[in-house]
Amino acid sequence: ANDPFACFGGDGSSSSDDDDARPNNNSMDEAGRLRDKSNFEQPSAVTDLLHKHESSFEMFDATLASGKGLRAIVAYKQGDEIMRETAIMRIPNSQPAASREAAEQLHKNAIQRAYNSLHHESQKSFMALASCNEDGTDVARTPQGVYDTNSFRLENDPKGGLFLTIARINHSCRPNVTHFWSPRLQQKLIFAARDIDIGEELLTIYGPGQCMATKGRREYLNERFSFECNCEMCREGNANGGDQRMMEIQALQEDIALQSSSGLVTTTDVEGQLASVKKCLALMKEQGLGGGAFTKSLFHHGYDICLAAGDYDGARSYLNSELTAVMDSEGVHSSKAIEIEQALKNFQDTE
Repeated sequence: ANDPFACFGGDGSSSSDDDDARPNNNSMDEAGRLRDKSNFEQPSAVTDLLHKHESSFEMFDATLASGKGLRAIVAYKQGDEIMRETAIMRIPNSQPAASREAAEQLHKNAIQRAYNSLHHESQKSFMALASCNEDGTDVARTPQGVYDTNSFRLENDPKGGLFLTIARINHSCRPNVTHFWSPRLQQKLIFAARDIDIGEELLTIYGPGQCMATKGRREYLNERFSFECNCEMCREGNANGGDQRMMEIQALQEDIALQSSSGLVTTTDVEGQLASVKKCLALMKEQGLGGGAFTKSLFHHGYDICLAAGDYDGARSYLNSELTAVMDSEGVHSSKAIEIEQALKNFQDTE
């Protein structure tokens, strides 16, 4: 996908498989700590998962508006795996029914059954999460409200999932972590999108799925999650040209996506097409969105352009950059990383 935010919110990520991702390199103990984080094995899922991560991050009271969050208590380098987690609840994304009302009732019933099957400590942790359409109203918080607020659609999986610890990661339009769904592991992995210092809050992005100016982003987040974003990027607004950059990035992304989807990568305007890729990458870096999850599709498009033009040195360079971006956001042994490594080997074999 060419959407710079494709790794967030709805669909997870593009690769179909995954193996052990690159851990934080602070110690061998840290590497072992990252192997398995299944909520199903723990009756008090959040408490025990945080205990297992006690050398990595902690839960804290973030702000009055955002409630609890997670912050790093070790330093991370870009691309380090911070955690992986198994969903405590998996619910079908759609329910076959004769009417919308019937489908909604089936959805509600499925969530209630799954909730009833949880250990009572996990139920408490579950119900401590936000419910954006119920909190602050006269309506009591319900399992459906909590699930619908905090769950993810997981790439091509027919079921969504709610992850108790990952749900505590608050939002920023300029996030410092990204997430990746591994179908093979059936876990969601969290990676550092940039270097993270000790004491920094871990922040992901809830949407929107396209680059917007501050007003549009705030309207989306308020409508979808019932809060007005006051993150670093939104506070900046257009003071340093941020809104203008976001609109330029969106326009370039749309042009590049059109070229990719319609097969318009040709040899007739190689220079112009590569200029668009380079400009988009530069703008994203300037806007603080230069992490691998944001840029990997752009590097792949640069590879396609160079390959179509017979510029094999350029193609290899873009492919190497894509490999780094994929490793940083999906893990060093993800199926996509292995696929790119094989393509690079093929380049070497033909020389």
